[in-house]
Amino acid sequence: IMGMAGTRTVLDTKRAPKTFGEAFAAVVLDRAGVTVTNAPFRREDMDHELQQGQRLDGFAGDDSRDVFDVQGPPNGAKEGGVWSENAEELMALVRQLGPRSRHLSSEQFLKPFFRHLCLPELSIRELDDDVARFAKLTFLDVSRNGLAAVDNLPPNLKFLKAYNNPLGRVCCKPTPSLAFFGAGYSNIGSEGLDQIARRFKNLQSLDLGYSLLAGLQDLVTPLGPLQRLRQLYVAGSPVCLLPFYRLQTLRWLTQLSMLDGVAVSDQEQADAQALATSGAPLRPRPPSIRLGFHMHQLTGARAILDRVAKSIVAAKRAAEAAAAAAAEEAGTEVPPPADPMDHILEACGGGALKLRLQLPDGEWASSSEVRMDAEEAAAWAAATPEDPPPAFDRFFLKNLRTEVGEALYFEVDIGEEGSESNGEVLQEDGLVRLCTWIRRGVPVKFFFRPPLPSMPSEPEGAAGGGSAGASEGQDAEASPEAAPPTVEEVELGGCVIGLGAWLRRSPN
Repeated sequence: IMGMAGTRTVLDTKRAPKTFGEAFAAVVLDRAGVTVTNAPFRREDMDHELQQGQRLDGFAGDDSRDVFDVQGPPNGAKEGGVWSENAEELMALVRQLGPRSRHLSSEQFLKPFFRHLCLPELSIRELDDDVARFAKLTFLDVSRNGLAAVDNLPPNLKFLKAYNNPLGRVCCKPTPSLAFFGAGYSNIGSEGLDQIARRFKNLQSLDLGYSLLAGLQDLVTPLGPLQRLRQLYVAGSPVCLLPFYRLQTLRWLTQLSMLDGVAVSDQEQADAQALATSGAPLRPRPPSIRLGFHMHQLTGARAILDRVAKSIVAAKRAAEAAAAAAAEEAGTEVPPPADPMDHILEACGGGALKLRLQLPDGEWASSSEVRMDAEEAAAWAAATPEDPPPAFDRFFLKNLRTEVGEALYFEVDIGEEGSESNGEVLQEDGLVRLCTWIRRGVPVKFFFRPPLPSMPSEPEGAAGGGSAGASEGQDAEASPEAAPPTVEEVELGGCVIGLGAWLRRSPN
């Protein structure tokens, strides 16, 4: 912002404040050029100065904006974002009184002045008791900071946004005026939700999407008494993975008109009412689930095969050149050079691909091999001579199974922390672990098994019963069977298959 000296002050986020009061003071200085002080404030004196500023425009024929060169951010508030809907009103006062006015800089004037504040990404670690001085504030956005708790709030706040904070506790005084609370992507669990319900009893909309809520009982019990609650969003949280989560929630929270961004239909209300009439209790969480993978196809595989194929072909050409040089030196027939062909087809034909999937518990599960048949690739290309597909670029994976030939189904523990599963005590909540795994996506690694070397042919007579020199009557020792040839698998790379959309319910 252009100040009295014509320079622009810039908020240094590397040394960002730690309390709400410090953040507010830094933003007001950066955006309006006003330094917050504890000077006394008298409304009568300020009104008198404003009247003098108005006379300056009319009687002297001068423009006060020429005297106080404080114009606000270029192009409105686009450069720094809309930090307050009251910013223009404050800037009008600054233009009339100047940024060094003792009335404007007084915290007794500034803090009750604002009704709307957006202070995201300022590394605010604490909502200190200074927040209570914002008596007229009705909208506050402190998203993307470092808040671990809500310790204080303005007394008349109606809308609070605290998204993307490591928020786990709500310890402020009861605030009956609060109608909306958004704390998605936080660490709010059962204890935090109970604190919210006891302090904000007039909530109409609550957004706790992608939080740590993991139990239906922990969800519906504290929210049941909030009869004004109409909108609830907990999509992306572990509780959404439980069987019949939506129906059970609507059965116990009958006041809701929208759940997870989808309006409650008449049919859902009827089903919830029928479930309530039956008197069925909340179903307990199952100890485990069966997680299944159904792959469709892999496309663009040549991109990950290219490097290893080039190295294989280069080694093959080097061996052929060495063999030709040795034959020429020995005076024997030099083998003809190999016909030029697709390097990936030449190197990978007869090999196989294998996938490894990381499960929620961190273990890796290997799949069966996907054969890379050069003859099938050639036949496929011959079937479409106009536009033949590149060899080994697409693989159909519908028949993919485990290494032992079973379907890709795995038992996953979703018990609560401390519960026993398969003789072991779970060190973390299994449902939270599963939900975190879904949010991050499924890590997949791809491996290439080069073609197996051909078995050496047995010389004549090797299949006989014994050696020629064996004495009569002496048992010939049985020759051990030759071990099948093995080759080392090559890791090609990997990817993460996103599953985040699975946690969000669509209208249909």
